[in-house]
Formats: sequence, structure tokens, C-alpha cells
Amino acid sequence: MGIIKLLAPEVVNQIAAGEVVERPVSVVKELLENAIDAAATQITVVIEDAGLKEIRVIDNGMGMTGEDAELAIARHATSKIRNAGDLDRVATLGFRGEALAAIASVSRLTLITRTAEMIAGTRIVVEGGEKKQVTSIGCPHGTQVIVRDLFFNSPPRRKFLKSIQAEKAAVADLLSRFALGYPEIALNFYSGKRLSLATPGQAEPIEIACILYGKEAKDNFLEIFYEGEGVRIRGIVSKPQFTRASRHYQTFFVNRRLVRNYHLSRALESAYEGLVTSGHYPCVAIYLDLEPKTIDVNVHPTKSDIRFADPALVARALYRAVRNTLANYQTQRRLSHQLLVEHKNHSSVHSLPGNGFNNWRNESAVCESAPLFYKPESECRQPFFREMRLIGQAQGLYIIAEKGDNIFIIDQHAAHERIRYEEIMKNMERKEYFAQKLSVPQEVRLSPEERIIYLDNKDLLKGVGYELKEAGTSSFLIISVPPGLNDDPGQLFREMLEVLRQERGIRENPMKFYEKVAMMSACKSAVKAGDILTTGEMRAILQQLDDTANPDNCPHGRPTYIRLAKSELDKRFFR
Repeated sequence: MGIIKLLAPEVVNQIAAGEVVERPVSVVKELLENAIDAAATQITVVIEDAGLKEIRVIDNGMGMTGEDAELAIARHATSKIRNAGDLDRVATLGFRGEALAAIASVSRLTLITRTAEMIAGTRIVVEGGEKKQVTSIGCPHGTQVIVRDLFFNSPPRRKFLKSIQAEKAAVADLLSRFALGYPEIALNFYSGKRLSLATPGQAEPIEIACILYGKEAKDNFLEIFYEGEGVRIRGIVSKPQFTRASRHYQTFFVNRRLVRNYHLSRALESAYEGLVTSGHYPCVAIYLDLEPKTIDVNVHPTKSDIRFADPALVARALYRAVRNTLANYQTQRRLSHQLLVEHKNHSSVHSLPGNGFNNWRNESAVCESAPLFYKPESECRQPFFREMRLIGQAQGLYIIAEKGDNIFIIDQHAAHERIRYEEIMKNMERKEYFAQKLSVPQEVRLSPEERIIYLDNKDLLKGVGYELKEAGTSSFLIISVPPGLNDDPGQLFREMLEVLRQERGIRENPMKFYEKVAMMSACKSAVKAGDILTTGEMRAILQQLDDTANPDNCPHGRPTYIRLAKSELDKRFFR
């Protein structure tokens, strides 16, 4: 007797669910796409306990008949394609006929649906892939899918999920991206009873960007349009000065399908090359339309990854679309600010806030109980920097000094940053770290994902100086900030949220977060490249550098100084 057996249907469905339903956000995505394919103009998404307890998606789309509803929960049953040839011209988001069956196999699913022509709707209850109940019900036209107790019959799957915070944030992020991709749809998202996102429908992408990023987005995004070589590109891209600390805020849709693709990301970065500071990335929502036969959407069951028949052609088109838009913007900017050109070119659009030693001097007003530079109670090493003979400053960047047979070139920003970092960390340890109140509270609008991250880490952020007051569904007033972070507090607060999003387990290790805050505060409040220093200010840096635990490097690891030996100079001059 053979040992190879056909798997039972319920086992097949659970295996398939492992590819389609990885986590709660996977369920939300599949149900959202079904609602969009059903021509819905209003969609409401509600999650409880990050979607593990319940996910509810309600739409006003075309709905289904009772017969179609029963087929919809069967595997490989779909209205989207009829034969293999249709795969070359897929125009809908779903087509595999797997989603509802996969979801139903690992949850307790209820499907309620009605077409506009029907008097009564249909209600179907499925538990772990087994149909339990089919009844008639009075309901609005459209479809409502309720998914309860996700992975109730697959406990090991729950072990591999991220934290509740991370799962909630992932759903919020997905909803934000779909809001950008489908501004014509009125989208409401509730986490528990809290409304986290509401879009009006019949909107433009820039209006959605204002909801997600705040009113300032209106003046910081550019519309793009390009058509050529079989590719049509439209959307919005941020101006070079409106950036974020990661690629997370870049959204691409191909034939209205939310996708990830290396070629698109690389083309976008190339278009911004030389215009944004290293480590900063533009915010974009870009829509590409191509002939369906030139893309392969059947790469993975999640349908997030796609392949282009000619990726180089698509990347080239995207590069031209974005680069031309940015070039036109730069030209208009120069023309309209002709009198300010010299001043504008002198400072980078990403130059750090403040004006060097003015910030340094003002810092004492923020932390009155702490000295300008922290001085240890006992010297831990022999004096080194303070014994140097100061020569002067070069290029507004470097302090030149000598000691013995060596000349030292000290990076003024890196050195002062090291001093400020250790001072801030010691103040934190001694609980002498005081928040800096803003003279005028600044409004910041957070995306649904950012809002969840803030609320879940409120105490941690308060511990480093952030105090916020709610001012609406997605708006907050920043009342106070960590010392030195009062320039552009909204942008810097978002950078803090990005740190919290990227760093797993940071709440369990708050010192790691404190270090990040100290690094940012030190960088923003340290003297800058280009600041002209007095002799006294240069001597202060040399003296206080001696009192740090690690005077050789700034907190980011860059060297604070280089040593040039007399023997090396003699060699260069052939002595």
C-alpha cells in the first residue's frame, strides 16, 4: 500500500491560508480588495485587539446573490477570470478565488450580503472552514464580512505574530495607503471604538495627503504626470525639503494595485539624487498604468509583488516623470525667489535648525539645573585636549590646535555633539532632564499608523520631554519637546515615531530609546558646520572634550579629530 495520500480539503485550505493569511493585516487587505472590486464607494473597517479578536469590513458595493455567496467561500471560486488566457489581462485586484476560503479556514467567519435588486440578503457562518449556517437576513445592499478569533484553530500561527501595537500599526498603515490609492472612496477605519481615519470620498490624492500628513502637505507636494512608451504615470511627490527618515512613506500602485517593486524604488531614489540629504527619503503616492499583459501579478498569493516584462522601460519612465517635475519646480523656485538665490544656495534645505552657539548659549535656559557642559566629579584621565595650544579655526568647520610634535584638526560639530550627548545622557540618568515648553504649541497631524504608535508609547515619549494635547481625530498640539528639539518640532516628532516603529522591543528597553533621543538632541543643539567660533568657544570645546567618556568619536561613530604628526609634514616637504 502506498504512503502518499491526498490531503483532506480542510488541511489544504489551512496550508493555503498560510500563504494568503499571514497576519491580521493580510485579512484586511484581501477584504478591502474584494470591496473595491465590488465597486464600493464607502468602506468601513473595524478591528478589535489588532484584528485578532475581530475584523469587520463593510461596503456598499454590488453585493452577492445567495448562490454566489455560497460559492464565494469555496476555494478557487471567482467571478474575475474564466480561463488561463484571462491571467494576461487581469483588471481586478482579486482573481485567484482563494481569499475568503483561506480566511474562513483559520477563523470564525460571517458573511452578510445583498444585491440592490434583492429584497432579503444572505447570511453565511463558517467556522474553521466548515459551513455552519446559511440563512436569509434583512440588511443594506453591499457586503459585510466579520472575521472573529483569527487563528483560533492554529495556535502556533499566533506565536509568530508581532506585538499588538505592531499589528495595529500595520493595519493602520495599509488603510492609509489604500486611502491614497483610492481617494474617490469614502474610507473609515476604527481601532476599537476610536475613529483613526476618515476620508470624504470623491477627493484628490493631495487632499488625502493633507489628512495623513497635515495641512502643510498642500504646499509640500507636487503633482506629476507622464505618458510615453506604453506607461502612464500620475500622482504626487514631495518637494525635496519635505522628507522622512525612511522609505516607509513611499506608495506605488500599478494598475491600481498596491505593490512593492525594487525597480520602482530605485528609480525614485535616482530621481531625487543630489536633492535630498543622505538618510532622508521623499513621500510619494505614484500610480502607474500599463497594459495588463506587460505585468505579471500572479507571482505570489498576496499579489503584492509583481514583475514587469520590461522593468528598465518602466523605471526609465518613472525617473523621467519625477525628475522632470522636480526640475520644473526648482526652476520656478529660482525665478520666484531671484533676490534670495544667493542666500538659499548658501544653506542646505536640510540644514539643521538653529544657529550654532546661539543654541548652545540658550540651552542653559532650558536646563537651568545643568551646567553648559557636564563636568565629572573626578578626572578619569590625564588632561589631553585642554593642554593643546589653540591655533584657530579653518573653513568654519575645524578647530586647529597643536600638542607636542602633532597638529590636531578637530571637527567642531562632531566634538560638540559628543559633549552634548554625554551631558544629556547624564542628565537623564540623574533625572535632571527637563522638557522644553514651546512658546506657541505646534499642531501636528498624524497618520493612523503614527497615531497608534504615539498612543501606545505615550508614557515613553513623555519621559523624554514630549507633551501633546489632542486637537481632533488625527491632530495633536505639541506642548513641550526634549531640549534642543524646538526647531520644526512636528517633523522631529515624526522622526521619533519612526524610530519607535522601526525598533522592536524598544519599550522593554527604554534606555535604547533615550540614547536615540539624546543623539538627536545633541546633533540639533551642537554647533554646526559653518558657525564661526570665538577663541573662548573653541577653548571650551577642547576643555570639555577632555571630560567625556569617549572623546574620539561623535555618538554616530564619526571621528572627532585627526592627528597630523610633524614627521608626516617633514616627509611631505622633503625635510
